[in-house]
Amino acid sequence: MWTDLLGAEVRWIDAGGVRTRVVSAGAHGPPLVLLHGRGGHLETWHRNTSAWAGTHRVVAADLLGHGCTEAAGSEYGVAELLDHATALIDTVLAESGEKRATVVGQSLGGWVAAWWSRRRPEQARRLVLVEPAGLQAEAERLADPRVAAAYEHGGEAFKQVTTETVRLRLRQLMDDESTVDDEMVELRRRLYAADGATAVHRAVRRADNSRWLLTPEWWLEHRVPTLFIRGENAHVPAAVVERAAANSSPVGQVYTVPAAKQWPHYENPAVVNTEVARFLNGGTS
Repeated sequence: MWTDLLGAEVRWIDAGGVRTRVVSAGAHGPPLVLLHGRGGHLETWHRNTSAWAGTHRVVAADLLGHGCTEAAGSEYGVAELLDHATALIDTVLAESGEKRATVVGQSLGGWVAAWWSRRRPEQARRLVLVEPAGLQAEAERLADPRVAAAYEHGGEAFKQVTTETVRLRLRQLMDDESTVDDEMVELRRRLYAADGATAVHRAVRRADNSRWLLTPEWWLEHRVPTLFIRGENAHVPAAVVERAAANSSPVGQVYTVPAAKQWPHYENPAVVNTEVARFLNGGTS
């Protein structure tokens, strides 16, 4: 994991008064901010960071209360995570001297990234949404027995933090469960076992984000060029993602990653890295 991140800098920044852990790579180019998913941490991008650092100043961050970032929230819903992410991106832009950034967000991070582009459209260069959350209401999403089972089993890691429960959670994200990496399991176990971490993750899971849904009507007003990346065997139906992209036309594109599930950027990084680089440089997928 840290071999992949050789040359990157791990540091703390102040994001709206919140002590926030980030890893930065690439000395030149416009900012590219990476936001992980629910229960995640910045290391989930370790197979992507260096690939994009040649043309961008890449900054991967721990979301509010996640990883090693300060647990300074209360409900940990989209509203609080958005406030923190907005402050984070403001800080990154101030450091770089740039006026606009591209944000890559996975799952919950993608949901937050989409709302950031609506809040700060003048700052949004492009968006990459990897299996973004928020495209469906919770009841609709959990009506699928596969999703409901994965949600229940994956949640065991927040009830009792062990190597086995953390491994089970990671297996739920993979198309090929045998690809779950021991190093990632141990890192996540340690992060989940830290004081207060379980309480934050439970709060994230029970937060009421219904007013923040990314509805079809929401996408009709979307104006930021956006690449949707989905796993071939992901839980979010292809039709749901494609509808969001179509409604944000002509700025929305969809790329489906073969042999991948919830973490296509991790399971098939070579493909994702190439497609994102093409999009960042103005190409179409």
